[in-house]
Amino acid sequence: MAWLEGLTAVDLGISFRVNEHFAATQEMTEEFRQEVSYQGAFGTDGPVLRRVRPADEATVTGSVILLKDGAAAGMNDEDTLKTWRDFEVQTKRGNKYHTYRGANWSRISVRSTQDNVTLDFDITIPGYDRG
Repeated sequence: MAWLEGLTAVDLGISFRVNEHFAATQEMTEEFRQEVSYQGAFGTDGPVLRRVRPADEATVTGSVILLKDGAAAGMNDEDTLKTWRDFEVQTKRGNKYHTYRGANWSRISVRSTQDNVTLDFDITIPGYDRG
């Protein structure tokens, strides 16, 4: 049933800078926030003014399986990612791409099990900077 086809891991991708990426993207989350505040006025019940503005940051979070040398797609450990500042991230979901500029990592975690080694990361992006 074509109408039930969902996106799978094959349809996901995260590229850093110019085509530097991990080969096996397992999980990816893009999160955007905005700040909403309400203000009342003297002698009124409830708010009379609402302010909405982009939050200071958005985030991209992902998990990738680290591959052996020769199988990796250019990045196979955390060392390269740890050295970057103000870099570009491009995410892919199906045939939809989003590019985020001015990104910086805020968390890198490497989990090792008998089956595989997984690298998890949180990347912060200024506000709604996406193209």
